[in-house]
Amino acid sequence: MKLKYGMNPYQDYAEVIDSKNALQLKNGSPSVINVLDALNSWQLVKEASKALNKEVSTSFKHVTPSGVAVSKPLDEKEKQAYLINQDLSALASSYARSRGTDRLASFGDFIAVSHVVDKQTALLIKSEVSDGIVAPGYTQEALEILCGKKNGGYVIFEIDAAYEPQEIESRDVFGITVRQKRNNLVISDALLSNVVTSNAAISPQIKEDLKLGLITLKYTQSNSICVVNNGHVIGIGSGQQSRILCSGLALSKANVWYQKMLLDYSFLKNYTGLKRTDIDQIIEQKRQETFADKIILNQLPDSCLLSDGFFPQKDNIELAHKYGIKFIATPMGSVRDNEIIETANKLGITIINTGVRLFHH
Repeated sequence: MKLKYGMNPYQDYAEVIDSKNALQLKNGSPSVINVLDALNSWQLVKEASKALNKEVSTSFKHVTPSGVAVSKPLDEKEKQAYLINQDLSALASSYARSRGTDRLASFGDFIAVSHVVDKQTALLIKSEVSDGIVAPGYTQEALEILCGKKNGGYVIFEIDAAYEPQEIESRDVFGITVRQKRNNLVISDALLSNVVTSNAAISPQIKEDLKLGLITLKYTQSNSICVVNNGHVIGIGSGQQSRILCSGLALSKANVWYQKMLLDYSFLKNYTGLKRTDIDQIIEQKRQETFADKIILNQLPDSCLLSDGFFPQKDNIELAHKYGIKFIATPMGSVRDNEIIETANKLGITIINTGVRLFHH
């Protein structure tokens, strides 16, 4: 498959070698970043859907998710915040939630959905600024709607849902080939069995949220932290050299998301005829005026925080408590593990030692 360019437009030769014909281009002219987003985001939604038995969508930017969500009927707060005034199909609801995590970051996103795209999901995507989508299939109506985006240039991939790659993967870096066993770790309840704090009760919903978070980290650029609540990854901090910076990013993004859930949107009646991207900017300005940096995430019950590597200091636990986190899943291995567990016990936080690192680069 010939691509329009590589990572950057001046890299004017690029192609994809796909001997199994697993990834089919249905429309548009993709770049290398589009392909990388498609392949990484598809793995995330496929794995999460299989683990949770639900429709899953993700909004991807530069090979990292901006948001991930399973299908759930939108409550009134979500409908208000996402400017949706009707009930949605299961798949459409999962995309509305994933896009609604951080709409400013998702501007120009690449979308992955776990199931065949229906008309309602396509109509929702049509109204957004997006670069492309990958899915296991499309209804004829949905395909026609999406092919009309970006003056006919919208990138549409269809991927073979049954395709499984070879166990050994390779990549060329600076003319040198690196080979490794691919990350085929299965995220299951077994990874959540080792509770190391005195607070040990974990409900079925929390287990689902923790699994969704772990699968998200598996396909997020490291170092990475994510915050999950009610089948929705509401904050992601990625690509930082310091874990406390990742925690701060994830928690602050989750806090902004919740601020928008509680915002009074009646002010929008003064704005008519604007593009959705302009409305998003106006909503963000109103959020800043209303809440600024006020922490209100601690009012939301049962939020989980997950880490792709161990916490070196208790400061991450103390910061999580400040934002109301009640459950943390992380591999342990710090020389300060005992201090971290003691801090969590004092703050009423449950820590699960997953025993596995989930670095992704």
